Amino acid sequence: MPKPDKAVFLPSDAILKSHYPSLNGLRGISIIMVVVAHLHLGGNEWMSMLFNGSLGVNIFFVLSGFLITSLCLREQDATGGLRLTKFYTRRVLRIFPIAYLYLLVMLVLNLIFQLSIKWFQFAGAAAYLMNFSYFRSHDFSWFTGHYWSLSVEEQFYILFPIILKINRKVFYYCVLFIVFGLPVVCALQEVFPSINSGLPYFITHYFIKFQSIATGCLLALLVFRKVLDQSWLQTTKVPGNLVALVLIVWLRFDDFYSVKAILTNGIISLLTAYIVVTNIVPSGNVFYRFLNLKWLSFIGVLSYSIYIWQQLFTSGDARLSLYVVSWPFNLVWIIVVPVISYYGFERYFLKLKNKFKVVNATQDSGM
Repeated sequence: MPKPDKAVFLPSDAILKSHYPSLNGLRGISIIMVVVAHLHLGGNEWMSMLFNGSLGVNIFFVLSGFLITSLCLREQDATGGLRLTKFYTRRVLRIFPIAYLYLLVMLVLNLIFQLSIKWFQFAGAAAYLMNFSYFRSHDFSWFTGHYWSLSVEEQFYILFPIILKINRKVFYYCVLFIVFGLPVVCALQEVFPSINSGLPYFITHYFIKFQSIATGCLLALLVFRKVLDQSWLQTTKVPGNLVALVLIVWLRFDDFYSVKAILTNGIISLLTAYIVVTNIVPSGNVFYRFLNLKWLSFIGVLSYSIYIWQQLFTSGDARLSLYVVSWPFNLVWIIVVPVISYYGFERYFLKLKNKFKVVNATQDSGM
């Protein structure tokens, strides 16, 4: 890995774009995986491998890290700095409105239908703390459970842009450690139980959740520095993408509950990053064409809305109407409600968000 001297941080043609091809298509695939997994349609082992909801979220994380870091690097290159106030304002306007609207709707439904959602579950979701075990083990509610991924993202983006603003080299080494060093530390903790409890355990298993986002950040840094040879990547793109896809499905993404899972998930994140970087440059091959299909890109645009609302319709809770939570009616709601939500509510805040942009960016940086 080359040394991150400031002088070699030069923008590549790919990262200077305001829109990255294929990213919305990858988002579309990710949200389809999540929704199908949550619908619990049954099926064989292959079905569960192909439609792995945790893998879908992991892809979202890699994309998020890549896109947001790319935008921050472009801003630094264009202005000589990073305006954190505007960064956090854009983040709030993208993530908060629909997230809190959903919680408000669930609060009303909880009062009407007695859905047994405890107040601290609402509090944990509203405060973006759902990735902490307390909220996931005490009277866990399906209806707010998916906020764990939003919590991981928001906690990452509270801290790491500050590090990037202060010192890009330190940021580089931080994400490098999270991607490659932290899994080794977790493995050592299994070998030496004395360091696998208390504060050391909490620290490592808290930061390891950032691994896939950090992988996306690292990818952006490498692309920005022209470390990755795009000519070679494009030449080997088709067989490389095929191998990456087979390995991702075969390895099977899992939760971070064992060293094997942590190491496997790290490899999957790197393979996902490879697929991202080989498809941000326009080409005529089958992978690029598929990822840029209009219908798939449209689903990708709606992916954050779909992710927020699908939890209600995949609950299977009999206290709600079967015409809302049972197949195939719930699939209709999963499509219709996010469309209404996006065009009738979110777009207002997206337009407002654009007033705080520093460099031109046409692509959504939300989950």
